[in-house]
Amino acid sequence: MEYAAIGLAIFGAVLGLRFRFRALLPFALLVLFVTIFLTLNQRLGGLEAVLAVLATQAILQGGYFVGVTIRALYRAYPRKLIAPDQLAAADKRRSNSESIASN
Repeated sequence: MEYAAIGLAIFGAVLGLRFRFRALLPFALLVLFVTIFLTLNQRLGGLEAVLAVLATQAILQGGYFVGVTIRALYRAYPRKLIAPDQLAAADKRRSNSESIASN
């Protein structure tokens, strides 16, 4: 079970790194149905089934949050390495090249 939890957390982190929130919803529903099926298959009690569902959802969503956080930090970090005047010049060059390409 520990390996399944680690795998689910890694899967959630990959989802967070790669996709936006809308991609999390179908996978959260899939994990919900798989967890319910497995708890019924193993004949767990009501409280144990609820705890299993809550634990799997928390692990998936926690991994997703870690992935989104890493993605946001990765995208924000390179901007800090460029001086503001160089950044403005780079944006101006980019807008000029886009206007030339559109003509």
